[in-house]
Amino acid sequence: MTLQNNRPSGRATEWDDVEIGDAVHLRRGGRLEHAGRVDNRTADGAVVWVVSKAGHRKLFHVADGFELSVADPEGARHADN
Repeated sequence: MTLQNNRPSGRATEWDDVEIGDAVHLRRGGRLEHAGRVDNRTADGAVVWVVSKAGHRKLFHVADGFELSVADPEGARHADN
């Protein structure tokens, strides 16, 4: 079960607030670069694995320079990265 429905969509999120199953957007320099669902994460939230609609699984670290935000469920369905 995910807390996605209890969160305002599109808000900037601390990485340790993200739960497995959340639809997320990762932006850098204000540009959307990746979107998908959180597949896994470390306990401290420093690392998340995100799976895109196309099925690509990618690891992101908090130090990579991305802004991570919880997206509306429809938002993550449009990413093919």
